[in-house]
Amino acid sequence: MKPSPRVNYDTIAHLYDTQPYRAKTIDPELLTWLGQCGSAETLSILDIGCGTGNQLVANRAVLPHARLVGLDRSLGMLRQAQPKAPDIAWVQADGAGLPFQAQSFDFVTCQYALHHIQDKAGMLRAVFRVLRRGGRLVLRNLCPQECADWLYYAYFPEAYTIDLADFWPPEAVVAVLEATGFVAVTVERQHLHYEQNLRLWLDTVRRRDTCSQLLTIPDAAYAAGVHRLEHELAEGSAPLVRADHLCFVTIRGEKQTGIA
Repeated sequence: MKPSPRVNYDTIAHLYDTQPYRAKTIDPELLTWLGQCGSAETLSILDIGCGTGNQLVANRAVLPHARLVGLDRSLGMLRQAQPKAPDIAWVQADGAGLPFQAQSFDFVTCQYALHHIQDKAGMLRAVFRVLRRGGRLVLRNLCPQECADWLYYAYFPEAYTIDLADFWPPEAVVAVLEATGFVAVTVERQHLHYEQNLRLWLDTVRRRDTCSQLLTIPDAAYAAGVHRLEHELAEGSAPLVRADHLCFVTIRGEKQTGIA
């Protein structure tokens, strides 16, 4: 029996674009790569875990004639994506079973989605197969191993335990990439330190669909975290504004020229 997905996005697909931070600008990683590779006219770009397609739609501005493909396991998410850009190919499949011929893509990205894929090593091997010589893979994700002090983990500690299992540490990803044959593998961490107004944050966490960490934990654990936050605000037993911290990691790998 196949394991159930971390989150059933079919049930919240119609809400996804109303969540915070879903608007996208052109991917800076793509822009950097385009500046290095030259002509973009005949390129093929794949976004694994594309969701409702906002990143590919934004990228179309700099790739008007390229082949763009968005892949996601959730048909509901793809149905939200398709009306935005019918000229982009929207494909339903699992990231570990890419239904494409070998050497089909020049640039592959997976943004904030690797933790949703059960067979991560299988996905990375599949990307190597479909990537053309000289092509690049870019992975972008949360790094829970380096932000245990994130407020979501403080109030919903069960989410931290789950995330440590679902999010591979960067070293594990690098090891599989290099064993698969990727070269020039790099890791870049981005630590964000900011202040969080807890009253505003309470409004956010009361809408559970805005964060997959809240959707993965049991209902009782979610209710307990919300109740604790509400109680602290009502009693004035915690500061209204608290320091918060997130760590994101970007991992890049290339398929060496001359490798089939």
